[in-house]
Amino acid sequence: MLRHRWFIFALPFFAIVFIVLCFTIYNDSWKAVHVKGDDPQMKEIDRSPAYLMAYFRSGPNQTQMDLRLHYAFSRDGLHWYELNDNKAVWKTSVGAGVIRDPFIGKAPDGTYHLVYTMNSSAGSAQRGKQLGYARSRDLITFTSPKALTVMESFPNSTNVWAPEWNWDAAGNRYMIHWSSTLGSDKADNNRIYKSYTTDWEAFTPAELLFDPGFSVIDSHIRFYNDKYYLFFKDEKERPMRNRLAISNLLDRGYGDMSSHITPNVTEAAETLQLSGQQKWYLYYDYWADGKFGVKESSDMIHWSPELPKSSFRFPYQARHATFLPISEEELFRLIQRFSVAARYPMDEAGPLQFGGKQDGVPFADKSSGIGSMRDPFALRTVSLRVNPKGIQKTQLLYDEGGVNGGLAIKLEDGRVKAAVAEGGARTTVSAELTKTGSWYHVAVVFAEGDFRLYIDGKLLNQTTASFKQVGTHDDRGGLGRRFSEDAFGDQGDGAYFEGLMDEIAIYNTPLQDADVRYFFHHPGN
Repeated sequence: MLRHRWFIFALPFFAIVFIVLCFTIYNDSWKAVHVKGDDPQMKEIDRSPAYLMAYFRSGPNQTQMDLRLHYAFSRDGLHWYELNDNKAVWKTSVGAGVIRDPFIGKAPDGTYHLVYTMNSSAGSAQRGKQLGYARSRDLITFTSPKALTVMESFPNSTNVWAPEWNWDAAGNRYMIHWSSTLGSDKADNNRIYKSYTTDWEAFTPAELLFDPGFSVIDSHIRFYNDKYYLFFKDEKERPMRNRLAISNLLDRGYGDMSSHITPNVTEAAETLQLSGQQKWYLYYDYWADGKFGVKESSDMIHWSPELPKSSFRFPYQARHATFLPISEEELFRLIQRFSVAARYPMDEAGPLQFGGKQDGVPFADKSSGIGSMRDPFALRTVSLRVNPKGIQKTQLLYDEGGVNGGLAIKLEDGRVKAAVAEGGARTTVSAELTKTGSWYHVAVVFAEGDFRLYIDGKLLNQTTASFKQVGTHDDRGGLGRRFSEDAFGDQGDGAYFEGLMDEIAIYNTPLQDADVRYFFHHPGN
């Protein structure tokens, strides 16, 4: 019996060790869940793709042209929503500020390189020999804008059109390619040329990349399954359309040409592979009609019939675009930089505090422009964080316009309610709010009739309005109270909010599900 007494005395020690071990395992498990981001919503964020579209603008047959860089974003590759209210995001100082046919690609070092069709001065010795260039680390600030003289060895070059570039991994260099015509007053007999560079400063003399024996423009090259796919516009046959040629090498050997793969009167074929999927979209420009078409494929060779118009959306007057994947963080920065119509509070003073009576924050006066919230809109997101002291009485959080045109968000009867109105017609969404004294993220999105309500990153209610745009609305508006008449149709000064409100932002683009989740999980950014 004595020889077993050590076990009795050691038992408490073993118990302590066991408890510590269990706690350590539990703690490591907790860290794995919460530090490594295994929360289901965070996992979904990690899987959520983000895409950028860069384009210039014009109407049908190249009317109403806006020859500068524009952006749109998408989460599915089909529905593209303009940033910056469809206004330009960057203008170059080179070539009279003209940007046509922009192409943006990301280099192995993370730098984005932009090339585009530019204008050279009439009568200039470099006319018909240059393309435009700039670079960026964040897709917001572009540096080193300049003209690249790529056709200097061809004194009879007429044009340099629709440049793109590909990374040549075998040569550790960039291959730029574009369309040029030689020895003609018109750019009507194009071939695809190429030049190499390692630093965007020095370039090899231009040489032919693709000459099928007839005029071709708008080269676009993608790599898949150990082959290179070159999309191009066939200018030999009328009406003009796009075709495809395939090679085992990036910079030569393109043969095995397909028949026409896009409908009549189309050009500028571009592709985008959906992140994590064996699916590509093919986009092409009906330049005479001022619209886009889309097809899809699982192998880059066999393309579906054109998708129905109802299945995709492009910005108004978007032309000759490029499409590329970007990160969640990059998209977040682009939205914050280009699509904030107003933000409250405007400083770092902390949350807005509302006492439930005789207070509120009015929107800016109409004469001040930004932040007045009186202009018409078809795309709008209102995002805010709110910590209410009570949720039963009627309390206006956001009041813009009235029943003839406007948007409002309120607390009432234990629910968050939102209304959008136009011409006396009104649509509402609502969701339950369970408790007070806690912070909630509330987002309301209007996208050409689609009306959505999110709480804490989750879509809780969605409907469709009978109208696609809210017209000009001159009613007074603001935060934390009703200012005159609201979009619910209620009138009179009142409905004061009691509690805290923070990070109020109004966007002129409709945030998507993944965007709202990202905003919820990244407060204070």
